[in-house]
Amino acid sequence: MPSTDNPMRDQIIATPAGLKAGFEHFERDARLAVPTPLVYRTRRIVLIGSGDSYFAAKAAELALMAHSGIPVEVRTPLEAGRYHAAYSSAPDMENTLVVAISNSGGAARVCEAATLYRQAGATVLALTKAPQGRLARICDHVLIAPVPGLPSAPGYGPYLFAFVGLLLLGIRFGEVRMNILMDDAQALRGRLADHFDDLETLTAAMDVPVAALAERMSKASLFEFVGGGPNLAVAEYGAAKLLEAAGRHALARDVEEWTHLNYFDRAPGEIATLMIDPQGSRSASRNEEVRTYMRRLGRHLAVVGTGEDMPPLPEISELWSPLFTSLPVALFAARMAALDGEDYGRGSKGAWSDSADASTVQKSAMFEAQP
Repeated sequence: MPSTDNPMRDQIIATPAGLKAGFEHFERDARLAVPTPLVYRTRRIVLIGSGDSYFAAKAAELALMAHSGIPVEVRTPLEAGRYHAAYSSAPDMENTLVVAISNSGGAARVCEAATLYRQAGATVLALTKAPQGRLARICDHVLIAPVPGLPSAPGYGPYLFAFVGLLLLGIRFGEVRMNILMDDAQALRGRLADHFDDLETLTAAMDVPVAALAERMSKASLFEFVGGGPNLAVAEYGAAKLLEAAGRHALARDVEEWTHLNYFDRAPGEIATLMIDPQGSRSASRNEEVRTYMRRLGRHLAVVGTGEDMPPLPEISELWSPLFTSLPVALFAARMAALDGEDYGRGSKGAWSDSADASTVQKSAMFEAQP
């Protein structure tokens, strides 16, 4: 797959090789990022991030909980810093590890929340690619994501690096706390590395079918992404990428909530739906029921994961499946933006000029807690 005039697609294609190249150091650094006494002391993990970092946290939440054996929460940084940190008890905060995720290390709300959590007594670990960034300077500990130089486009590589970093932290916590045997932890790391080869193969297999799907769905006036469990986060990520890359109106919905809400849209024939349904999912039976309703309503439906509408996914644990299911939704957004001839993020021009240099998210005034 040669380089094209589609930078987002190019970033997607380059990411598996980047994951493979950086994995050895990333895995080692994940084992060293949190001191052993802190691993033992931690009774709760709170993940915070915005945009792609938030979706990566949601995608990894259940895997991190399963591997570590520790309760895990995911919060948006504004809610986390200004409310959760303020209203949590001091004893709870003393045993809480906050993982603050920002690829650039400059997201104002994430930095603000990290500061407020530290003031409340929590320990904060930064997960970022920027060792000298604002977030890394604030936090107690830092895990550097070895994100390589990738084509500038809506994020796919940084999102997967954050997801993988959280899996590695979960395995490390589980190993130290003896929730996972040492040999099993090492086997999990090996399996994760093997999946990067699978991702590279899958990327090549998905490219043309997803391009055809985008062409087929390009006339839709509304897009919805539907998923359950860890793949609700993938649905949210897919909707966000389509909005960011192509400016198309898109939303995400939990599969059960879809029957309570989206089912009643009065123009179902104008809606394109992508359902995320990896094989072996605990949501599979409900997904199948809901697909029946979608087809009866006349929605333009495509399914990621079953092999019906695009190539099947390699075998993988559902908890790790966002590593594969995120690929087709990102490719879909890249292809839709190219079909529409749309500048990513509206090119930060005209009414969107405030977003130039990420000013809208990095130069916001910081909240200061009242004494």
